[in-house]
Amino acid sequence: MAARCARLLSLVSFALPLALTACAALPAAGQEFHIETTIYVGEEEEPASHTVTLFEKSAVYEFIDKPEQVIIYRAGSEGRTSQFILLDAELQRRTDVDVERVEKLMEKMNRWASTHKDPLLKFAAAPVFDEKFNAESGSLSLTSPEWTYRVATINAHDDASLRRYHEFTDRYASLNTMLYNSPPPGPRLALNAALVKHGVVPVEIHRTIGGEDKNAVRATHLFSWRLSRDDRARLDEAQAFLANFQKVDNEKFIAARAEKDKEVVRGQSR
Repeated sequence: MAARCARLLSLVSFALPLALTACAALPAAGQEFHIETTIYVGEEEEPASHTVTLFEKSAVYEFIDKPEQVIIYRAGSEGRTSQFILLDAELQRRTDVDVERVEKLMEKMNRWASTHKDPLLKFAAAPVFDEKFNAESGSLSLTSPEWTYRVATINAHDDASLRRYHEFTDRYASLNTMLYNSPPPGPRLALNAALVKHGVVPVEIHRTIGGEDKNAVRATHLFSWRLSRDDRARLDEAQAFLANFQKVDNEKFIAARAEKDKEVVRGQSR
């Protein structure tokens, strides 16, 4: 189940809630905000995954419940390249992934997928959607025979928060493709671009592939435009992980996590 959930996460690539909390009208402090995401698969009532994403002043922290892990994104500045840091809480290991490496891999993957026989892979490499947006209701749709998004949105709190959200979700979509060997992130990038164009953020996303409901995934996102005391405690814990976890190379980290997923699946099959 863990591996299945990871793949589903990579295809959706971000999450997104049913409505903003009551504090949505409060000003953001340095574009700090909180997103709680829950993902459901098909008609299942129990969520497949749950994450909390914290945008603090200098970085973005994604806390994933199962398997327990933290993914940190630091934007580049003053000669420093943008970077992801992956923290495995169970194995107490970390690995650093340069965004430049991810981008180069995506370029290769798109070239490969664009000539593939599989129509879904070819579409994901260069997606073309019929886009419709209703400013009054906030409904956004990106439709095609291969892939469809139907999204409930609200206005972004401010331009700076929207830019941070857009940058992170774009980069995170590509990282997930690298980690889980999923289709190219083109569809999610197209959705992100549409959100920015209309100045909105998603509170609920329905995604179907090939027009089949059995492939449907629903992601809800709950935004709060301030960080709570519990959020600060999570950030302190992540800083302790950074200081104490063993640093390993990307390949070793990913291989260890893949083996853990296999063990979970084998245990369930018994």
